[in-house]
Amino acid sequence: MEIAEIRSNQATFFDSGKTKALELRLDSLERLEASIEKREDRILSALSIDLGKPGIEAYLSELYFIKSEIRLFRKKLRKWAKPKRAGAPFYHFPVRNEIRREPFGCSLIISPWNYPFQLSIAPLIAAVAGGNCAIIKPSELAPATAEILREIIEEAFDPRHVTVVFGGSEVSTRLLAEPVDFVFFTGSEKVGRIVGQAAGKNLAPAVLELGGKCPVVVDADVDLKMTANRIVSAKFFNAGQTCFAPDFVVAREEIKEELVQLIFGEISQFYSGNGKSDMAKIVNQTHYERLQKLLNGAGNSALKVGEDDPGALYFAPRVVPQPDWNSSLMQEEIFGPLLPVMTFSSEEEIIERLKARGHPLALYLFSRSSRFTGKFTEALPSGSVGINDAGKQTSNLELPFGGVGSSGMGRYRGKFGFDSFTYQRPVSRRWFIKDVFKIQPPYAGKLEKNRKLLK
Repeated sequence: MEIAEIRSNQATFFDSGKTKALELRLDSLERLEASIEKREDRILSALSIDLGKPGIEAYLSELYFIKSEIRLFRKKLRKWAKPKRAGAPFYHFPVRNEIRREPFGCSLIISPWNYPFQLSIAPLIAAVAGGNCAIIKPSELAPATAEILREIIEEAFDPRHVTVVFGGSEVSTRLLAEPVDFVFFTGSEKVGRIVGQAAGKNLAPAVLELGGKCPVVVDADVDLKMTANRIVSAKFFNAGQTCFAPDFVVAREEIKEELVQLIFGEISQFYSGNGKSDMAKIVNQTHYERLQKLLNGAGNSALKVGEDDPGALYFAPRVVPQPDWNSSLMQEEIFGPLLPVMTFSSEEEIIERLKARGHPLALYLFSRSSRFTGKFTEALPSGSVGINDAGKQTSNLELPFGGVGSSGMGRYRGKFGFDSFTYQRPVSRRWFIKDVFKIQPPYAGKLEKNRKLLK
């Protein structure tokens, strides 16, 4: 079926009003959950084929996370969708006001390869719960997962309600040329700018979940071993191919060398034995070579655990002490198992250096000092902040997830996704009874009288 026909069919289905029915939304989520549950092992297998994801990583970040979100929506949707009463000034009386959450219409979801299942289904849950239709364009770099997605969607939904479309960037371009009503995109800042411009041509609102170089700032007063453990756990999950993963560390001068050794020790403990089975592979040869170039530009100082296996796209984890700030490693988002560790002595100087790098998706601060964490939080805008840990704030369905500035716009996860895929529609009802307060001609003598009344 042609893309224009798919969108047209969805527009007709949406105009029928069927997607707005609360029971259909809840039934759709129930069918989606059931369709996912009976394919759990195949989903995990697909993620292993596409990305070499260890089973526990794939289950927690892609399957369990999604099932938890579906269950949250099924439990809370009636409450979230219920119109909310609103007040009014006395001169509107008698009146009844409410705010309704309304769907946009046909939504387009363009998902990435690094979490190809989660980042296709999570926005879909919010879109369907909000009463929208949806077209999903999964990443062509994760074809096994895309095929499972197609099966799930075809089983759980009428194609006029939700459809999966395969293809590369040319298909995304054609989809964005259609007059869709809402766009959800996860990917790079470069492509995000293109998507945002395309959405703007249709005046379609968009959520752009991008990324950037998420910094970790380490004060001198921390538990260094625990800090190293938490940084490594977050950084090397999914082989560092996570948009909110720590990109680089800046540590107080006096503790930097010890922190480097502790980080290297944690990496060694995690990956020296079963590195290839405990770490995801790099998604393809292009990205593998990109990481190699980043590393080559950083000199020969990297501390490596294990050996690379280019044939298997396994890139051994490394910590890179003190690369040049102007190197490509410190200019580009790494998105792989390389962790630079820098040093700082002046808080003001490092704040200015980090501020010049744009607004990251996440900022991580390790310190016992509220003054320190408060100062950096206030000075450095970011999509989220994690204090004394990394990544935890992004896996909490009670918190919004998204970026700001160069790391994106809009929020989702749980109710925040429902809010993004719907708009607030005020409805004001009055009755055919005498107005208490009227402003209408003739106006003679009414200005002074009303100035006194409305003080």
